[in-house]
Amino acid sequence: MNYCEWAAEYRENAGRVRRVIEKKKALLNDKKLTKDERKSISDAINAYRAIYRELLKTADHLSQRGERYHEA
Repeated sequence: MNYCEWAAEYRENAGRVRRVIEKKKALLNDKKLTKDERKSISDAINAYRAIYRELLKTADHLSQRGERYHEA
């Protein structure tokens, strides 16, 4: 697998994580949630956002490395 393919896989996984984030955000619209449930969902969203950002950061790094590798 080359770096560009690897980066694409990371971006694909970031897209999956983003969909999970959107589903969790939709859960927050439920008026019946308790304060603790809202906090738990918000904490999960924050954790997923960190994973999402890390996946994109890694994908960018791999893309840059792939470009340098192909230039050499």
